[in-house]
Amino acid sequence: MNKDVFKKEVESLPRRIKGKRDVFISYKRENAPFVMRLYDELKEHNISSWVDLSKLPKEQGKEYADKIRKAIDSAKYFLLIYTEHKGCSIEHSEFIIQNEIEYAVKKKKTILFYPQDDVDLNTSKLKPYIKDIQWLDTTKTAKHQPEAQESVMDEKKLAELSSMVNKREGFSIYEDENIFLIRVALQRILGRIMIYGNYKQLLHVGDRDGMFFTNKTLQLHVKNKSLIWDVPSKYKETLKNNKFFSLKGKNENEVSKVKRFLKDINHDNKELEEQLKSFIRDYYNLDEIYVRLTKYLLLDKFKDIILPDKADFNLEALIEIVKEMAACGFIYDIGKKKTMFNGTELGVYDLDDGRVEEIEDHTPSISLYYSDYFTFRCMTEMYHILCSVNEKPFEAICAGDIHRLAPFLCSLGLGGFLSIYTKKGTSLMWTKRSGNISSGEMWHFSYDETVSLLKDAATENEHIIVEDNGDVHIDINRILYRALEEEIGIRQEDIQGEHHGIFDVGIIKSERLEIEIISSATLHIENGENDDLVLRERIKQMHNNATDGYLEISKIDLIHLHDTRSLIGRLLSPESYAVLGMMRKRLKEHVGKKVSIGDKTLIEKESYVGDNSTIGHDCRIHRNVFIDKNVIIGNFVKIQNNNSIYEGVTLEDGVFIGTNVSFINDRYPRSIMRDGRQVVSNDWILEETHVCYGASIGAGSVIMCGVTIGKWAMVAAGSVVLEDVPDYAMVAGNPAKIVKENINY
Repeated sequence: MNKDVFKKEVESLPRRIKGKRDVFISYKRENAPFVMRLYDELKEHNISSWVDLSKLPKEQGKEYADKIRKAIDSAKYFLLIYTEHKGCSIEHSEFIIQNEIEYAVKKKKTILFYPQDDVDLNTSKLKPYIKDIQWLDTTKTAKHQPEAQESVMDEKKLAELSSMVNKREGFSIYEDENIFLIRVALQRILGRIMIYGNYKQLLHVGDRDGMFFTNKTLQLHVKNKSLIWDVPSKYKETLKNNKFFSLKGKNENEVSKVKRFLKDINHDNKELEEQLKSFIRDYYNLDEIYVRLTKYLLLDKFKDIILPDKADFNLEALIEIVKEMAACGFIYDIGKKKTMFNGTELGVYDLDDGRVEEIEDHTPSISLYYSDYFTFRCMTEMYHILCSVNEKPFEAICAGDIHRLAPFLCSLGLGGFLSIYTKKGTSLMWTKRSGNISSGEMWHFSYDETVSLLKDAATENEHIIVEDNGDVHIDINRILYRALEEEIGIRQEDIQGEHHGIFDVGIIKSERLEIEIISSATLHIENGENDDLVLRERIKQMHNNATDGYLEISKIDLIHLHDTRSLIGRLLSPESYAVLGMMRKRLKEHVGKKVSIGDKTLIEKESYVGDNSTIGHDCRIHRNVFIDKNVIIGNFVKIQNNNSIYEGVTLEDGVFIGTNVSFINDRYPRSIMRDGRQVVSNDWILEETHVCYGASIGAGSVIMCGVTIGKWAMVAAGSVVLEDVPDYAMVAGNPAKIVKENINY
């Protein structure tokens, strides 16, 4: 940036930026251009900084010093940027040392030190202040930090994605990587997550675990319409030689089947192209598009594309150029050793939330159309061009906006998290997408699959079923099971009976525009596999067994459901970050296999629910409660802290359990038998205990197995119950005796 531009930008800013800030930036005025860049970079990533961009007053009096100190007070962190500018370093400024650094130390601010230039601590005046504070990585030191290097690669991917959609001119952080390194360090310290793009929820089944769409409550059907563009003839030979059109074995047969199917059904390939043209006419000016194209075609991969004269440029010419851009893009990616082929896909024609006035239940549906991967890339290029002119027409607020954008939605994806339950807690499986695929190098869902006509359509005798109206129905369960098996090696039987399914549909707006179906599945790991290394090795083995995993996933990480810090510094896909919030609402910590938990039930930390247990709705399970396997708990039950509800216990609706109540399920408990054997399940007799509707058990009570506590009965605190308690009776003592009958409270 030249001096005049910089001066103009500085003058446009407030003299001093006031208010609560994340960081106060201390620097020498000679380094103002760098700090200006840093300020903009931090602002763009939602990090607020206090920085004085004005020239220092000739007389740095008390009033100015007070303003600086107030700014330091209002900031969470103090960032000191050390520079050597023509022999004039920050340590030569008595004002900065006395009024900024010393004051920050006195106020016990966390001081971050960034040595943009080399500093010799043995001779530096700053030594007393910086020897024990947090040093940030520089371009030099980052080369030796694998975590920093991965962040640099993620940032470069982020810049690449951003440039696809909007060809920003001017400054790039790679003119000085220091700016990026400071920003990422602050993101880590502040706990800020780095994502590109956004995810907008369109259909949602609810936050409660166990609520999922079914084929009846979410219908997917393919209409007899298509948007399929052919590869320009002048690039076909090159792509053919690079095996773009050929797939080996089973995949080749599947593609051939789809081609024959599309030929037989005589699909409409005109409507969506005409809709695309209308969209461009309604929202864009061809002259602006032409100007933008001249800049796009400067890229090396598009160097062979010839833009027609402006007088000859029209919608048809735009479409032909976009096709050429997609073909050249494929050739370029193949040259970079990326995995590329032209497979068939299903686009989204319309999305209906199915709501009808005065009817609470609704059945949403997604209407699809036939497309392919080449057309998807064409429309992605078109999206980039149009967004760089004006991105507002692509805003989608609700399901009703989707049909307007249908030509750009040539692919329907399904993604989701695998949640892994152990006795230690619940983790989500995160994957970093491989650089071999077009949307790679981002941390993402556990699995991500494209909906397929041949693999996911409803069939009969291996033939796709076509309804009388020409529609083809898609089985949503097939998509999920296929994604789990092909991408991460999870078989249907591994999750059968567990919580799994589709619970959300939304639109992704980033370097692409795409509708995504959101799902989740649960994998329970047995007690013997709780060791982190063993668990990770098992997950790695599943991944290695997956047919597509090695192509699409470069890294796997298991991150605890509520661990946010582990995500800092990683570039996340917008959909994965949005769904993380949903998963935190849906999943219960420390829950065993095949557990049913009702709506609005609270289970606090340090509690555990065993396999096959059932808990009703609107319950309150407080801290440190152990619920054994096969326990049945009704609705509106309240269990206070420090309780163990063992197998054989049933609590009906409205039961209250005070703190430290002991339930017993074995009348004659032993650890070993007389012959020295350790006791196993066949060596003891389970006796069931039943607590009836509305009953209350006071704190510290002991309940012998095999008893029934009647409805609305009350057990006084500290009682030892050895016999049945009648309905509406109060018992107390050791052993407990009836002290009141027919109580009415």
